[in-house]
Amino acid sequence: MWKWSLSGSGTRVHNEHTAMESAAHYWHVLDVTLAETSAVTSVGLGKNLGLELLVPFRTAAMRVRFKDEERRPFVPAEGDLHHRNETLAGTGDPWLMLHAARPGRAWTLGVRAGVSLPVGHTVANPFDLGRRGLRHQHVQFGTGTWDPLLGLMAGRRLGSFGLTVTGLARLALYRNEHGYQAGNRYQVSALAERPISGSWRGSLGLELAREQPERWDGRRDEEEGNLGRTDLLLTVAALRPISGVGAVRFAVSVPVFTHTRGAQLDYPLIVSVGLAR
Repeated sequence: MWKWSLSGSGTRVHNEHTAMESAAHYWHVLDVTLAETSAVTSVGLGKNLGLELLVPFRTAAMRVRFKDEERRPFVPAEGDLHHRNETLAGTGDPWLMLHAARPGRAWTLGVRAGVSLPVGHTVANPFDLGRRGLRHQHVQFGTGTWDPLLGLMAGRRLGSFGLTVTGLARLALYRNEHGYQAGNRYQVSALAERPISGSWRGSLGLELAREQPERWDGRRDEEEGNLGRTDLLLTVAALRPISGVGAVRFAVSVPVFTHTRGAQLDYPLIVSVGLAR
């Protein structure tokens, strides 16, 4: 059996941090619109066993303003060394995973294991380039390393209700060619769904995501970048089957709790649309 799905998500994030020029601090005010489209295809290899490939495509539209310490417009002498108005696009790291399931009377259990492929664009150490007064880029679309993936799932039907609990880990075990090592990422989610109107089904879920600090050349003490963050998100979604096509899904995720270290990106919500067959 062969299946496929296509989904897209987007959010607008905000970041403010300071830099120094001629012994005076000034503000970088950065707004970024992020979007990702993911294509997933899977094929059955046998009873309760399958192979899955996920390929993401990402865009990042960045707009920056500079302000002095009094929050007045400011033009830095160094120009667009650190940030600039630009739009970047590219493929992220594809995921190749083997998945297996074991149906039971009450619960269905599943496991996924695989690896991310180092296809996404990576950059040289932006902090080192900045300290040397050289133009640089902070946005990357991949890790540049082969990262193991491990996922677990448990699902149960209770009449017209469905309950699903999932966990996923992506482990970055070594540095890439630029000296970058991504932080390990962990996700745990719980989702409950039921019919809401006609053929529509609605769902409500919680997701806890933890990302450990990144490293550049073994260092974890840079002032920017991902210094570690934890997010708890509430997701509301609706799904409707479409005859001859599959099913369409709409979802909105809102951060309920966020804990970060250092100057990181803030976002109000994530909007997602998906189509599956």
